[in-house]
Amino acid sequence: MTATSIILAAGRSMRLRPLTDNQPKCLLDMGPKKILDWQLDALKSVGVFDVRMVVGYQKERIVDHIRTHHSDMRVTYIENPDFETTNTLFSLAKALQDFEGDFYYMNADVVFEQSILQRLSTYDGGGFLAIDRKQCREEEVKVQVQENQITAIGKHLDPATSYGEFIGVANFTGDFAKRFRQTVLAEAVTPNEMKFFEHALDVMVDKHDMFAVDITGLPCVEVDFPEDYEYAIQEVLRAFVQVDKG
Repeated sequence: MTATSIILAAGRSMRLRPLTDNQPKCLLDMGPKKILDWQLDALKSVGVFDVRMVVGYQKERIVDHIRTHHSDMRVTYIENPDFETTNTLFSLAKALQDFEGDFYYMNADVVFEQSILQRLSTYDGGGFLAIDRKQCREEEVKVQVQENQITAIGKHLDPATSYGEFIGVANFTGDFAKRFRQTVLAEAVTPNEMKFFEHALDVMVDKHDMFAVDITGLPCVEVDFPEDYEYAIQEVLRAFVQVDKG
């Protein structure tokens, strides 16, 4: 059973200004909680209380919030001081520098119903990525799939030939987690400073054990733009209630 999670929360989120002028995106209000609260509560629902959190922008606010509201979580904070000049590939490399093992992965800006993580928790022995099957936009991280195996991943893929969107939540286990860690550390070098972490998944030579887990219909959204934030509040949170009743 995966017992650790890595959450990337270092970025400044310029595209959401002015909402993020004075606070990190993961601490934006999302109904009765913050975005981060929903994520940490989802982790608790699958028995995960160990978190490695990569911080940067307004890191003190994140530390204070978790100390106040999630004292039951064991959190290791890893700072990315270069958060303005590097992207998620470098943040993940910092988290994996002195860590080997299975882990859940989360971008700190994803609002999702905890049943998505519960579904991912049932898989072992590979890399399992939560995929929303839909017609994708250029901006979204897309995947190509053959017989449930992910063969390519990234924003650069053609939306017309893509299987769906990777929502930024995954479960990396077994030998795949080890190979993925090696790839992340090898790729987090110049000139890859602005690469997303999915770059490491895409360039892995052996993808035989990287799979799409279909979460279509379960409420989720990655909050990148103001319209995403409004959609999360108006639609995703409402769907949380419907899933719970179901």
